Amino acid sequence: MRNVAAEMNLSETAFLWPLEEGFSLRWLTPTVEVDLCGHATLASAHVLFSEGLLEGWETAVFHTRSGTLTARLDGGFIELDFPEKRAEETAVPEELLPALGLIAAEVRFTGKGGGDYLIVLEDEQRVRSLRPDFAALAKLPVRGVIVSGAAEGGEFDFVSRFFAPGSGVAEDPVTGSAHCTLAPYWAGQLGKEAFVAYQASARGGVLEVRLEGERVKLRGQAVTVLRGEIV
Repeated sequence: MRNVAAEMNLSETAFLWPLEEGFSLRWLTPTVEVDLCGHATLASAHVLFSEGLLEGWETAVFHTRSGTLTARLDGGFIELDFPEKRAEETAVPEELLPALGLIAAEVRFTGKGGGDYLIVLEDEQRVRSLRPDFAALAKLPVRGVIVSGAAEGGEFDFVSRFFAPGSGVAEDPVTGSAHCTLAPYWAGQLGKEAFVAYQASARGGVLEVRLEGERVKLRGQAVTVLRGEIV
């Protein structure tokens, strides 16, 4: 699996196989195995439903390093059910802010949830304009860094970016697992539990996110772009 993931050279590659009850699911970056990945889970569910391995009324059950996860069809969307990863307020490593190109005065919150640091900035445009030093980030004892800020205007509730060069991913285009930390944080800030979020990577991505108790529901869509055989 490690060799295949390195060859794919994508943020994550999902490995899926059937069990008596549901499916085993594991995720690997080009360099390491990770505990949770939203988009690779979305893709796995999409394949099961679109290839007829599950009927549209069934629930996909995945057994993973983050426990049992589920996915179901909801109209033209797939809804994922993930555990929340609430960020506890904490200081970040001394070299982290300079590696991101930030100074302390720009930061309104720092915390850690699910192995990732969360840094919240005062405005959306600063999140979008970040140009991290990825070589410096990769040297830090940090799995991943979520940077977020409240959105301006009414289209989105908040924006974010996700950096994990130490895990083989300089910047992830869209990160479902990061929103397991973002949802409870922004619920406390905005006084609501359902959000439309935007991940401001070069590719960009819109996520529908809902906090339900200690679970986070993520809705998205997937498209099959190729079918192949690894020889």
